[in-house]
Amino acid sequence: MLVLNEHLSMKRLISTIIYIQIAWSQADSVDLQNQSSIDSVSADSASQVESALLSNNENSILDPSIPLTLDAGYKGFLWGSGYDVKIFTNFSEIMNGDSLSKHKSFAGRLGPDSVVVHYFFADSGFWKAELDFHLDHMSVDTHIKHFLRHEKNISEVYGPPSKINQKESGVSSVYSNTLNQKFSNAFYRSTWTANPTVIELYLNSSILMPKTDLSIFSGNTSVLKLVYYNPDYMHSSEPTPEPQSLPSIFDIY
Repeated sequence: MLVLNEHLSMKRLISTIIYIQIAWSQADSVDLQNQSSIDSVSADSASQVESALLSNNENSILDPSIPLTLDAGYKGFLWGSGYDVKIFTNFSEIMNGDSLSKHKSFAGRLGPDSVVVHYFFADSGFWKAELDFHLDHMSVDTHIKHFLRHEKNISEVYGPPSKINQKESGVSSVYSNTLNQKFSNAFYRSTWTANPTVIELYLNSSILMPKTDLSIFSGNTSVLKLVYYNPDYMHSSEPTPEPQSLPSIFDIY
């Protein structure tokens, strides 16, 4: 009898263990189904967001048949294109109320820099792209560092500049006479030739010293520009002023 009771107890224990395992298995199955459903929803949402982004940016996709090299134009906008030709860019256009304007402007970011890109048009069409970099550091030394950084990047693609002009003048950063404020200046210019395009990097840094809240001249007096232009399209129908004839020295004496 004792053996029989032990046998029945063992069967009950095994049945209980099997029941618990089945219950756990069903719970795991429900969790997996729920997780699968959540993952599916997340994937669908991500897909919808990606589709929306592609839809918003589809107008900025360039025609693959248009070359992106400088001999053809600037970033897919061909040299000689008319003023009314659409410019495809991710930058935001700056609206110009001047109906006689011969340029279009766009603001955006190029890597770490905030820039405004101007597209200039002549009678022969698009001939120049001019980039104005935002200079937020009021320091000649910092401006020079920005210039040299851009010069290095351009030189890695087009080789060393064919022309270099660098000048520094004015007072040093330790100048402290607020009653006789003076400018510290730096003029840097580098030129590259990428036929038929010419590349110009230009810095004119002018900082009033010493730095004070009572500056005689307010506002930004420094510029950093990068210009791409094609001399073949530098044509204008506007008449150039005729040179004035200078009097002969014999008419004076």
